[in-house]
Amino acid sequence: MKLENYVTSTEDNVYAIKNVPTEVVGTVFAKVSRSPRSFRDNLYDLIKEDMLHLPDIDMISMFKESAAHAGGFMKKWGVDYGHSSIKEHAFAQFCIEGVSRWFTEILETVQAAKWLSFTEFSLRYQKPQDFVVPRELDQHPELKEHYITFGKECFRKYEELVPLFFALIKAKHPGMKDSAVEKLAYENARNVLPLATKSNVAVTGNARAISDAIAEMLSHEGYSSEVVEIAQKIRKHTTEVLPSLISHTEATPYLCSYMAEFYQRRVQEPETLPVYNGPFVEVTKDAAALAFTRSDDMVLGDLAKMNRFSELPAIMRAFGKRVAVTCSEGCHHQIIRHRAFDFSLQLPDTRYGLILPQEAVEASGTPEAERIINTLLTMRAESHRLYNELVENGLIGIAPYVVLNANARRLPFYANMYGLAHFVTLRKEEYAQDEIRSVAFQLERIFHDMEHSLPGFEMDRHLKK
Repeated sequence: MKLENYVTSTEDNVYAIKNVPTEVVGTVFAKVSRSPRSFRDNLYDLIKEDMLHLPDIDMISMFKESAAHAGGFMKKWGVDYGHSSIKEHAFAQFCIEGVSRWFTEILETVQAAKWLSFTEFSLRYQKPQDFVVPRELDQHPELKEHYITFGKECFRKYEELVPLFFALIKAKHPGMKDSAVEKLAYENARNVLPLATKSNVAVTGNARAISDAIAEMLSHEGYSSEVVEIAQKIRKHTTEVLPSLISHTEATPYLCSYMAEFYQRRVQEPETLPVYNGPFVEVTKDAAALAFTRSDDMVLGDLAKMNRFSELPAIMRAFGKRVAVTCSEGCHHQIIRHRAFDFSLQLPDTRYGLILPQEAVEASGTPEAERIINTLLTMRAESHRLYNELVENGLIGIAPYVVLNANARRLPFYANMYGLAHFVTLRKEEYAQDEIRSVAFQLERIFHDMEHSLPGFEMDRHLKK
């Protein structure tokens, strides 16, 4: 069997999957978060070991030669007659490798993200590989040199922080297996890495969502060549597997105006850059809110019978209040995956401050903790200096690349009861990363009264089987 029959490219860093059962694709995609190896490598291993009995033919190529496609039947009914709902029944699965963590955030927060599924390389489990150097810096040689020096220093500091965190965590949990301690050390050391750090992401989505995502990413023209170039590659490779249905992918005037507003600094320069000992949630007195009131025409069932796998009825999306979470970039990247919430995304900015890792805060005064904190403060100062230098040179679209995972970001959103029930249940579990656990506990306290207005309901259901 030829690998070329199952991927649209054996060389490009973006490629779509074809002629492979979706169950197999999903299983191999799951390895993306735990392994630096590509989907292609894992798929090739399955083929080489004769674990997959797939037809040694390219069905997509055969379809392109059929009357349905070549004769225009698909275009006629899928586009020309306005039956665009066809796009929602056709889907593609594709991989993007060696892109920045900043790019994966942009991809995972497009307006159509609720109809896309993602699996991303996890720095909680694996060491970083490298960092992206944006093409825009080629026009600024001296600035490019500063950028590369900063990136290399971040990676060097990461290597220094891993053993320091390992020592802290091992002292705190002497009975914990070294492999588990190492994972937590990776998780905490990643705070010093920039958003330029390379990542891999696997995506599944229907043709409508993919088309809309491409159009939105193309509107980053003039701000980020990486985003635009990867969007063009996504269009190329998904069109290979959905030749009739990837359409209307142009950056519209509205999307361009939206992006122009997004790439603006909103936080004022503080007298001193803030340092926080953990994340915090704000609720303003005049925040939009709709307290729960049960009406006769509302069907909810017996909420006391809900377990961790249950979801509240969709009507509960209406009830909640507007909050703002200030957390680290690393935590922010986890929160935005909860797409039952409607986020008001902010451009990363070093002015928001720094969130110290909980492990270092709890061990404050020890030599290891002091070295960790001093390292993060030093690298934050370098990040802030370089961020401002990039902005001053008209490169505000590149500035996010030098923001550290430990840098703070403010994330305003409408926290509805439907989304909270899932968020709190999942993120309060013991294995959850400590910072997002703190956010989950804070949100649960804030919504205590609304939770108890639902008879028999418990927001945290992670112990219920």
